[in-house]
Amino acid sequence: MTQPRLIFASHDAGLLAHWQRSIGNAKSIVVNQFEDLAHLGLDAQTIVWVDLGALTKLPWENEQWQRWTRDLKTRFVAADSNPQDVRAIVALDAGCSAYCHAFADVQILRQVAQVVEAGHVWIGTRLMQQLIQTAHVAAKAVPQLASMDWRATLTNREAEIATLAAHGASNLDIAVQCRISERTVKAHLSAIFQKLHISDRLQLALKVHGIRS
Repeated sequence: MTQPRLIFASHDAGLLAHWQRSIGNAKSIVVNQFEDLAHLGLDAQTIVWVDLGALTKLPWENEQWQRWTRDLKTRFVAADSNPQDVRAIVALDAGCSAYCHAFADVQILRQVAQVVEAGHVWIGTRLMQQLIQTAHVAAKAVPQLASMDWRATLTNREAEIATLAAHGASNLDIAVQCRISERTVKAHLSAIFQKLHISDRLQLALKVHGIRS
């Protein structure tokens, strides 16, 4: 697999050094301002880490931004030195592949990088839990939208685990309730995601609660 081109956009020398130590590689490019990205020929093989603190105005409504994310499929990681859940949701809705703390530790940054490189979306555990809870509350408010069709391709055990996960239970919680190991829970969740053509717990929660197919 071809390694994606990695670009860091920030004018904070300390932050750039942290990113390069954590996730940089020989192919990484550093730019000091967001506007410089327009000259780099971004494409689907590019991942850009953007320091939101370096931007005087967020680019979500910019035509160039929409072209990059919608048409060219460029992947962006929105890195925020003052992360807020509302800003995370807006960034993800605008097409970012991840939203994280700009100065997160090495382990977290590498995890974000791996998830985005694999073509998935990364958000923090706390926000994920909140979104799952929101989906749960919304499902109670509109129970008539719930559908059992998602169960059709799952075994009884998989349906049980999917339901628990969709209600916010952790892998450990599920393992205890179902009297199985956490490794087995992970294996079941992988099978569930594959059968339902989804990639994460948020999509699972929305599907189980009938909020989105």
